Amino acid sequence: MEQAQNRFAADPAVRVTAPALRRRGPASTAQGRRSRDRVLQASVDLIAEAGIDQVRLTTIAQRAGMSPGQVMYYFTSKEHILLEALAWLEHEDTRRRRASLRKIDGAWRQLARFVDQFLPASPVDPSWLLWIEAWARAPHNPEVSSFLDELMLPWREDLAQIVERGAQLGAFQPPDAIGDFTIRFCALLDGLAIFHLRYVPSLPRHRVAELAMDAARAELTTATGAASPSPATLPS
Repeated sequence: MEQAQNRFAADPAVRVTAPALRRRGPASTAQGRRSRDRVLQASVDLIAEAGIDQVRLTTIAQRAGMSPGQVMYYFTSKEHILLEALAWLEHEDTRRRRASLRKIDGAWRQLARFVDQFLPASPVDPSWLLWIEAWARAPHNPEVSSFLDELMLPWREDLAQIVERGAQLGAFQPPDAIGDFTIRFCALLDGLAIFHLRYVPSLPRHRVAELAMDAARAELTTATGAASPSPATLPS
């Protein structure tokens, strides 16, 4: 996947905005961007503390130190705030992930770090709570569905680059189609994460990561028998 080359070096983390209509003017200034970011940070904090169902426009405004009218000056609805908050978090995750991956040598260690950063950090990880909320809307809203596809693209591109580099170095058996592998593996991580969060919350997070790496080994271990690192050698 040629377009994935040099992603970590270039670090082109571009903020994705929600598909809902927005009042663009105020957010085009530095002050406007700061005010919008205050609303988004307030939303993320409240989601982590109380859950999405308990978050109201008035509580977001109070936490941001603004009036509901001021919040609506930048956003059109609570749903718009939540989608923008998800994009805001994903933008920061992409920036941090690429900076972290640049510091790691070895394809298997990079893949382990990718898995670690993909999975929920905690049962109240706001990014994951927002993803689950957005997924529930996607089947009935093509714009939201396209929006989520766009947010997932940096993850898949970064994974593709890890696999390409690993194949070039002989650490990985190259999959028949890297694009198909990135879909399969990200879907696997999504499923393991939801299983961890919703069905078996007592399943230790490190065990979820091990299951993901076991699946990667089954697909990417080279035919010559080159082994992936043991869990003890993977980045913490």
